[in-house]
Parts: sequence; C-alpha cells; structure tokens
Amino acid sequence: MRTGLFGGAFDPFHNGHMAICAAAAASAGLDRLIVIPTGRAPHKESFGADFKDRYAMTVAALEGTGIEVSRWEGDRDEVSYSADTVEHFRRELGRDELFFIVGADSYRDMDKWYQPWRITAAARLAVFPRGGVDIEVRPPAIAVNMEKVDVSSTMIRELIRRGGDPSPYLPAAVWRYITKYNLYK
Repeated sequence: MRTGLFGGAFDPFHNGHMAICAAAAASAGLDRLIVIPTGRAPHKESFGADFKDRYAMTVAALEGTGIEVSRWEGDRDEVSYSADTVEHFRRELGRDELFFIVGADSYRDMDKWYQPWRITAAARLAVFPRGGVDIEVRPPAIAVNMEKVDVSSTMIRELIRRGGDPSPYLPAAVWRYITKYNLYK
C-alpha cells in the first residue's frame, strides 16, 4: 500500500491544504493519506489556535473524503520532530511505501531539519511547489504536480483579525468552526 503523510500546523486547515492532499495523492498514486496536525513544534512557540481546535478543524475539513487525521503528535508531551513522526508511522504501517509530503521550501532546507536522514530513510519525499521557491526535485523524491497555492494560514488569520471574510479560502466546515468558537480574533 502507498501511504502519504502530510504534517503541518493547519492553523487553520484551508483550501490550499485540500489541493495539496488531492495533488499529492494523484502524483504519488496514494492508496491512503494521513494528515497530521503538529503537536508541539520545535520551531514555533505558539499557534493561533490550540491543538484541540486545529485537530477539530482538520477533521471537519476532511470529513467524507477518506483522508485520515492523526492525533499522534498532539497526544505526545514532547516536541514533535518530523523524524520522530515519520519513524512512528514507519513502525505502525510496516511494509507500506511511505511518502512524506513537504513544500519546496522545506525540501530545499531539509538539511537544516532535525536529523533529516531519519525522514528519508523511512519515507520518500513528495514535494509540492511553493511560491518563490524554484528547485529541482531529485529522485528518490517525487514532484507533486500542481499549481502553486496562493493562500496561507497566516494570511487567513490576519484577514480574520482585521474583520475580513476568509470564507473563499476555507472549507465551509472550517469557517463554521472558526466562527462558532470565535477563533483568531
């Protein structure tokens, strides 16, 4: 089985993340896709929403798609390094061919990550395009075939903070959750 792992803050999960999921699944021929909201990030002190809300929004966005959402990072007390997460799923999924989905900026800077060799030993990289980053994807990594996404969680949070309407950038279920719980104000 070919399984994709897509981690991120998802603060909030938006239509760009949806597009990445679809394109990565098609480009890598995935049978299964697991989205993994970040627990405690090594590079970030805080998030706009706590794990419970980020997880719930991601579940709401992906309901009915067949894409799974994992609580693994959020249920841990320690910092979540990608190497630990990918190795966890390598152990859990045994013989599955794993693809770790990353942006071109992360791919370019992976040598600066915590123990990146552990990631590439456990999974192949599936690299999606990011604005302002032009890089050649070399095997065994694969390029995710898609247009660059022109939306970010930071942009959405700022739009909400200023009283704007982020609904064109969000799955309807995520926008309902944000308004119900008054997030990002």
